[in-house]
Amino acid sequence: MSRSALARPIAALALGLLLAAPATAQRAPYLQRLTPTEVTVVWRTADAARGTVCWGPAPDALSERVDGVDGLTQHELRLAGLSPNTRYWYAAVTDGACPARADEADTFRTGPPVGSREPFRLWVVGDSGTGGSRQREVRDAMLAHAGDRRPDLFLHVGDMAYSSGTTGEFTDRFFAVYADILRNTPCWPAMGNHEGYTSDSDSESGPYYDAYVLPRDGRAGGVPSGTEAWYSFDHGNVHFVVLDSYDSPRSPGGSMLSWLEEDLAATDQEWIVAYFHHPPYTKGSHDSDTERAHIDMRENALPILEAWGVDVVLGGHSHIYERSYLVSGAYDTPTRAAGHIVDPGDGRLDGDGAYDMVGPGALYVVAGHGGAGVSGDGDHPLMYFSEVENGSVLVDVNGGSMTLVNVRRDGAETDRVTLVRGEGLYLLAPTGGERLLAGSELAVRWTGVGEGSGQVDLALSLDGGASWTPIVEGTEDDGEHRFTLPRVLTEDARVRLSDSVEVDREDVSAPFALTDTTEITLAPFGGTWEYHDAPEAPPAEWSTTLGGWPSGPAQLGYGDGDEATVLRDEDPNVPTVYFRRGVELPGEVVSAQLDVLYDDGIAVFVGGEQVFGVNVDDGLAHEVFASDASGDDERASATIDGAAFTVGENVIAALVKQRSGGSSDVSFDLRLRVTVRVDIPDPPPDAGAPDRDAGAVDGDGGAAPEDAGAEAEDAGADGGAGDEGAEGDGEGGCGCRTARRSDAGGLLGLALVLWVTRRRRG
Repeated sequence: MSRSALARPIAALALGLLLAAPATAQRAPYLQRLTPTEVTVVWRTADAARGTVCWGPAPDALSERVDGVDGLTQHELRLAGLSPNTRYWYAAVTDGACPARADEADTFRTGPPVGSREPFRLWVVGDSGTGGSRQREVRDAMLAHAGDRRPDLFLHVGDMAYSSGTTGEFTDRFFAVYADILRNTPCWPAMGNHEGYTSDSDSESGPYYDAYVLPRDGRAGGVPSGTEAWYSFDHGNVHFVVLDSYDSPRSPGGSMLSWLEEDLAATDQEWIVAYFHHPPYTKGSHDSDTERAHIDMRENALPILEAWGVDVVLGGHSHIYERSYLVSGAYDTPTRAAGHIVDPGDGRLDGDGAYDMVGPGALYVVAGHGGAGVSGDGDHPLMYFSEVENGSVLVDVNGGSMTLVNVRRDGAETDRVTLVRGEGLYLLAPTGGERLLAGSELAVRWTGVGEGSGQVDLALSLDGGASWTPIVEGTEDDGEHRFTLPRVLTEDARVRLSDSVEVDREDVSAPFALTDTTEITLAPFGGTWEYHDAPEAPPAEWSTTLGGWPSGPAQLGYGDGDEATVLRDEDPNVPTVYFRRGVELPGEVVSAQLDVLYDDGIAVFVGGEQVFGVNVDDGLAHEVFASDASGDDERASATIDGAAFTVGENVIAALVKQRSGGSSDVSFDLRLRVTVRVDIPDPPPDAGAPDRDAGAVDGDGGAAPEDAGAEAEDAGADGGAGDEGAEGDGEGGCGCRTARRSDAGGLLGLALVLWVTRRRRG
């Protein structure tokens, strides 16, 4: 055979292989339109292809599939017939072949049954789409703060793709930046003005509408809107309303606000959250008293929202973080506070107490600080707290409570507010979703609204509530009790809090896990440190002892104006300042991650041994300056050997050095996260689940119960691109809402790190 004759079949084979190869993904798979019984998986390829999603109840059990149609680059495949509150795994492919195993991160949990009080978490971001470092810092700060309790929903309040919302900007500045979140967390967007530059709400066309699959037909709950420009959906016991404040009519009696009133009248959900791009109240980079879109939303949309009992209103556009008091009826321009602040307290459980949402009033939050440059005075008269720093907001919903936390881009928690619905006992910790180290100490924390007996009972279940072991009975209702968790493994532990006398005052946590390995943040950004900033050197044992020094929260330093604790500023400078704090480790450290903020040199110690240093090449002596200069608020990270730590008490210490006697500033903050492991003894052969009549938990427990999660139902799935006309899932129901709600309930959970005492509100 001639060389040319041989080449022809080889070339044909190569062409066939090329044509059969899967198309390259331009946008990784992301989740849309999640409900209790369905989800839509979307991704985009460079070349036209037929998309397929393979899915099932485990990564290695992709027993179901749904196929799209040929010739598409935008693949939108709906998985239907799913079971509520159930985890599934999936794989999105374009070669038609289901893999043997899905990536562990390609997963989703369907929504709980509508009306369920199962706890869940939201991540709220606005004005983020620069593709720059601050956007990524905001993302990473949220992930570090959330830990194992990753958000269940991602709410974006607009301006997700600067500067004009083009297809390329969406791909590079939104989908690429959040790819690892979007693959397992559904995003529910509101259009911003920058998306509106290239997309048209009237025709529902352009890159924004191409990117998203939204419930115009009411399939996710609420009244069908007939458009993706505005819509509603239900998740658990919350009804969400999403409006278009940029490119749709904002006039009274117009199509959007007429639908809004109809939709709110039809919901009987316990909570209502509304969000749109232009907030009704702000004094950030935009002024709500002078700009038309803000004024229209305040004067036209707010009376409808508040009349039907909206609890929280979220916005962006103004590049700032602002959080209001509990507010009602402030519709005039310019906005005045007099007569409109329902509760002048701080809304904090560890301060003036939570805002009680039985009665008039709503909370207003501006979250336009997700990545773009921030600015403004932040002096709006209705705002309790404002901050001109990048960040994002985590919202925990737990039955009859809701807590919002602002997480700054450096990881610091700078604001926290809690809403409750009426009288009752409310668990603050554990809240559900935590992964706690078996055998470690757990602080159960709670708060009460209204008067109880003054005595409470606590119990622990290791089998999802089927049986209970008393933790303590008839203890004083002081808001906190510490006990040692049993050394058993379970994915379905719960804590029950109840009044010792009044049977209607009770709260039960969502499931949390007891594990033999977990990540612990030993030192958070913004934490409190002892410090020594005197001209003379500290004692030689400074890095291994505690006490006798002043203390304050980070950032510590001077000269930049962003310090939480201002240190001594002398001329010439003190060359070295010192910091330390004690931490308790319940087990062996497997690995440790250190993140520091400093200016100009830093060394970090664990138990007196140096584990990290930068710009300290000239030595650590007190009188020695840093060997090189750093930038302002320089950051560095390192992995620390777990052998540096010991079980029990450890002292974490750091020294920070100036570059010279004339250096203008000094800065310090530090975060230390460790993965800890403990040994779990084998259970005795006859060990079983704890009994309701068993003795109180004292640190030794029975065997972990067997996994008892329900199997996912076997069901087919239909799909394909553009299936907006498909039938809804029937969830949600319709109720009548004629006045402000007066139902009572529980309270949203807070993280275990919250230290709070119970506050009673009459």
